[in-house]
Amino acid sequence: MIHISRRAAAALAPNRMRLNGLRFGAAILLTALGSLTALPARSEPYRLVPDDKIALRIVEWHSGEGEFKDWDVLNGTFLVNDAGEVSIPIVGEVSAAGSTTKELAEKIADLLQQNAGLSAKPYASVEVAQYGPVYLVGGVDKPGPYPFAPGLTVMKAISLAGGLQRRAENTGARFDRDRIQASSTLGNAQLDLRTLLVRQARLRAEMEDKDTFEMPKELVGASGADALYSQEINLMKLRSVELKSKIAAADGLTDLYTHSIETLQNKIETQQHQIDLLRKELGTVNSLVDKGLSLSSRRLALDQSASDAESKLLDLEFQLISSRQSLEENKRDAADIVNSRNSQIQSDLNDVNQEIAKSNFDSRISRKLMDEADQQEGKQLLDERRDAEPTVKLHIARAGNDGKSQTIEATADMLVEPRDLIEVETLRPDPADLGVTNSTSPATADMAASGNGGP
Repeated sequence: MIHISRRAAAALAPNRMRLNGLRFGAAILLTALGSLTALPARSEPYRLVPDDKIALRIVEWHSGEGEFKDWDVLNGTFLVNDAGEVSIPIVGEVSAAGSTTKELAEKIADLLQQNAGLSAKPYASVEVAQYGPVYLVGGVDKPGPYPFAPGLTVMKAISLAGGLQRRAENTGARFDRDRIQASSTLGNAQLDLRTLLVRQARLRAEMEDKDTFEMPKELVGASGADALYSQEINLMKLRSVELKSKIAAADGLTDLYTHSIETLQNKIETQQHQIDLLRKELGTVNSLVDKGLSLSSRRLALDQSASDAESKLLDLEFQLISSRQSLEENKRDAADIVNSRNSQIQSDLNDVNQEIAKSNFDSRISRKLMDEADQQEGKQLLDERRDAEPTVKLHIARAGNDGKSQTIEATADMLVEPRDLIEVETLRPDPADLGVTNSTSPATADMAASGNGGP
């Protein structure tokens, strides 16, 4: 906690700032300078946390072909969910939080080899595609979520939020605007969340090959939930009809090829019998020709007929091989119909889970911003009348290993972690000492009533 004189504040800040803004900016600047030390280097590799996105690539060595082949169905971006896991087709749920990218790649490769029954372990590569955000609230110019990067300090994070909050004219209107914007964001996030929860229930039911699903418990009685449920039920029925139609078409081809194979087999038997008769008759004629009892033209005709019959037999056997090959290809296509559908459902489910996590965070942050706007408006009245110099305190709310949030007193050069919530607190005199009470804008009650509902 640092006090700064007005003369020092005026020397450090631009002339265009108001006097109160000068004091505020100078205070945090000296706080940063007073605690600034050489930034500690990360001696250990980065360990994943919920809300991180990973880029996964898997390749497998095919020794027979002498080349690597990609597992395209598994390659892509995956979200580390609130439980610290990533959901990957075939592999399943994999614990990611607390692991390095190298450790996670090893886990995925081991599980993929085990679940897919591979003789050799595939090669897996994991990179951080996007870090979970950090959140800034309190005395910053633009509170909200901001992208994390390794080496990000509290001071750098504050700069991302536009620096310390500057006093400006018509701040009451700005607080009202912030409340309206936060309320709008909250409303949109809650509407999206209702849609996503119903879609998630439908996808889970499809993954389990069910014909229907129940309304999520948290949406029972919610406004508009019945319409969303009806839409997803209709979509589920259409997708089921489409799948059954494709399977029926594949089954029809299977029956056709099977019948064709049986017919060809019967023809081959008949043709072989005919060839045997011709060869038997040809043997008799050869004996008669040798004795001078038959003409050689008769022997020539029989020999030609036998050759034609054998040629036709070869054609029939080739057709039989082609039909059997077509039957096997159709069986593989029928299996691909189901496998491709399940793979697409899993991919859609991953996307929905990611969007649900985003909507939940947007809702929580919007409520926090609405509360913050109310608090800041009341504090503004006190700030305008106080005589004391501004002081700033920094706090970080961070999830511990047990999943519970803990508050840490921070310094400007402290390294932050993804999902940290950084609060910039301005210490002010007791309102009773100044004879001023907090007041709330008329818009506050309306915003709270419209923005603090459930999903």
